[in-house]
Amino acid sequence: MKNVSQSQHQVALFSGVASLARSYALRLLLGLCALLSVSVQAAQVEATVSKNIVAVNEVFQLVIAIDSNVNPNSLDLSALEDNFTYGRPSVSSNNSYTNGTLSSSTQWRIAIAAKNIGHITIPSFRIGATASEPIELQVLKSANAATSNEPNIKLSSTLDKPSLYVGESAQLTVRILIAEQLDQAALVAPEADGIDIVQQGEDKQAERILNGRRYIEITRKYQLTPFKSGDIILKGAQFKTSIVKGSRGFGSTLSVPFEKQADDITLTVKPKPKNYQGLWLPTADLQLEQTWQPNSVEARVGDPITRTLTLSIKNVAQSSMPNLNIDYPRSVRVYSEKPIYSQDNGYTRMVIKQVIIPREVGPLDLPSLTVNWWNTQSNQQQTTRVEGLAIKVKEGDLSNNVQLPLLKTPASQTNSDTAEVVKVQTVKDAGFWPWLTAIVTSLWLLTTGFWLKARQRNRTHVSAHQQETKTHGSTPSSQEQVLSNLLTAVKANQPIQVQSYYQQWQHSEYQVSYIEQVATEVHAMMKAHYSASSHTWDNKTLISLLEKANKCRAKASTNNALASLIPSKNSQDSK
Repeated sequence: MKNVSQSQHQVALFSGVASLARSYALRLLLGLCALLSVSVQAAQVEATVSKNIVAVNEVFQLVIAIDSNVNPNSLDLSALEDNFTYGRPSVSSNNSYTNGTLSSSTQWRIAIAAKNIGHITIPSFRIGATASEPIELQVLKSANAATSNEPNIKLSSTLDKPSLYVGESAQLTVRILIAEQLDQAALVAPEADGIDIVQQGEDKQAERILNGRRYIEITRKYQLTPFKSGDIILKGAQFKTSIVKGSRGFGSTLSVPFEKQADDITLTVKPKPKNYQGLWLPTADLQLEQTWQPNSVEARVGDPITRTLTLSIKNVAQSSMPNLNIDYPRSVRVYSEKPIYSQDNGYTRMVIKQVIIPREVGPLDLPSLTVNWWNTQSNQQQTTRVEGLAIKVKEGDLSNNVQLPLLKTPASQTNSDTAEVVKVQTVKDAGFWPWLTAIVTSLWLLTTGFWLKARQRNRTHVSAHQQETKTHGSTPSSQEQVLSNLLTAVKANQPIQVQSYYQQWQHSEYQVSYIEQVATEVHAMMKAHYSASSHTWDNKTLISLLEKANKCRAKASTNNALASLIPSKNSQDSK
């Protein structure tokens, strides 16, 4: 009986424990369900706006919040792209513990602006399993006639003359006044059919105050050159930018696209008059000046004469500057430097420097220069002229010596070097035949002199040396000085001095291959300084050649070749 009673007691104990366990499990399950219910109810997405009646491109604020701590990238704003412009969202998260309850939230604040007029809906945004409600907006052209929403940007353009001739240039000035914060900006050039439009110089920036408001003023100038006649419509320049909008309270900003175009301008272009003669050059003013250096009526063979021509034309593009063709006589050699262009007070200025080298003794007439042009103010043809120069050329210090031609390029290459924007017609060389004839004649005379000297055996060695010095035409010391001056001029990159000293230098005393190398380098130097096309040249090679000149003399080979013509001292003694 005692054992039965204990068994019943144990069964009752186990039953109570099981009942208690079931009760606690049920309570725990109910608590979890309640907690899940509270959590699901708290994780709601809510969307609000700062105003629901706005103007086009007016910036307002959109706030999206969820009562949970979620990833900031959980919000997708791509649904706004069709009807709205929006900036980068400002994201904030918050966790708080109040009265034993933990709460979390995440919030996105976005600056937003509508693109079009009408009733537009901000779509719902889904985060996880929940989504916000859509928001209806009314977008007006101007909210409550508030003109303050119009960007404070002004664009204007002015043309200095509404009527001009074909080929004549006018200046268009475009000004932009800005009192807004810009993200990006670009000014699109005006357009017109039949007009070349080129920007002049760099933009100018300054500050201006209008009606108490501070503006940034940007000025840009264009040169307009029509190439056909008639009434041509010039489409105004267009300013494209993005305006940064938003406020401190928004927490973010956005860039609103903005475009503004200047008014169109009608340009009247007159054709070239039928009775005009010569190259068509319309302008309101043309000035032609020249200087001579030295300005003297006498010169010597080989001495350089510098002629500087300055042509200034008003309202003409650089590409329309005329070619200056000057026919110089054959008795001179001409080197023309590259033209130098500049712009000043509406004038296009071109400066050409020519170096003229007389090659023959006698009177020399350097030609004048005439430029025909059409005066657009008086509507008649005019001629501007600068006079030439008449000089008398005398013999140079070493004019009797045979001189190698400085430039050995064929005529075709010389023409190609000068066929650029400004062409100056230089002297046409007679070719290599005069030089070849002179060299052959000199060598024949030299050989004859040595033959006669061999027959005159009663001459002393001193007299023979004096005769040889006379044949060369200069003493060794003078030739060394010329060589030194030539080397100094090369190091200083002075082409005029190089040309002068090079002609005075005794070439016959050196090896033929050496002279050819020096002539090639001197030609390259002249080409780099005076050719119309662009060339580069380094003086290191020519300096190296001149520094080793004494090692390249042709004395040894000359003595061997003439040894049979000169009697030796022993033979004279034996006799």
